[in-house]
Amino acid sequence: MKNTASLQGAVPAKGTEYRNEFLAQFQGYLATQPPIVRGLHIVLKVLAMICFALPIIFFVIAIYYTILWATTGSFTSLGQATSLPLAWVNFGLSCSFMVFPWGLDAMLMRAFPTDAFLVYAYGKVQKPVRFMTGLGAFFAGFGIMCAGAPGAAAIPAAIWQFIQGLF
Repeated sequence: MKNTASLQGAVPAKGTEYRNEFLAQFQGYLATQPPIVRGLHIVLKVLAMICFALPIIFFVIAIYYTILWATTGSFTSLGQATSLPLAWVNFGLSCSFMVFPWGLDAMLMRAFPTDAFLVYAYGKVQKPVRFMTGLGAFFAGFGIMCAGAPGAAAIPAAIWQFIQGLF
């Protein structure tokens, strides 16, 4: 009879197998793509990693404005912390902006999911990954890109405003 410790050890091995199977499928597909598509895939993968840091930064800024609002005693109005609502909106939009390069990458590659999706960076994938290509993958990427469109429209302006405020 197997105990729970031996069953728990079987799940990560299977998860690593699923992850490696997905990466092998994706790398085989990537090898068939033209060099320009492979280059743009790398650029979008780096952009996705940069966009992954933005929600953390905007969360810290929103917490700062929340603490400022609470310590000034302005519970009935915003008082000195007039940037509080904008800080929380920017945090939410930065989360949507984070997925914009993922969708654009899936549309460009006509493959879904791609290795730019961060869930496959970890070794514990619980079930086999359904890798698809073609028109269905294009529309899956389009849907993800549409989810990131509000952030893509607003976050560059927020970043530019922040940079201008520094100087």
